[in-house]
Amino acid sequence: MVGAVVVLGVAGGRLGFPAGGLVLGLVGGLTVKALLGMNVLAPLPGLSLVSQILVAYVLVRSSDLVSLKDLPRLIPAALAYCILLLGFSLFLAWLFGRLCGMDFLTALFATSPGGLTGIATVAVETGANAPVTVLFNLVRLVAILVVLPLIAAFWSRP
Repeated sequence: MVGAVVVLGVAGGRLGFPAGGLVLGLVGGLTVKALLGMNVLAPLPGLSLVSQILVAYVLVRSSDLVSLKDLPRLIPAALAYCILLLGFSLFLAWLFGRLCGMDFLTALFATSPGGLTGIATVAVETGANAPVTVLFNLVRLVAILVVLPLIAAFWSRP
């Protein structure tokens, strides 16, 4: 499984599409895990912390400090966005609960935006159905990482 994540992650990175390493690494690892019939594996101590630190490093390294001066004026817009997004997530959780027979807590974590690992961690800790929340968020993440760059390329065409 680790080999599939590494090999396909590297291949995805070399293909050049946005987050190719993440997307192909996830797909490859999950495929091998499913084919081998692996269920939940015990977490490796410290691996989550290391991955979070690496993501923080990548984000800090690629941040443009000049844009920080614009942040204070954007705080009201960011708060409004957050409130609207949470309201929409609550509505979707209610809707999917009704349509799919999901309990509200699982539906809430499945429809809430956020990082895959963060959502999955909180879902497990609160007793929601973590595989369902991961499925919804993984599909959302892959769709965004594949479709959004295509929309951006189309939109930015001269």
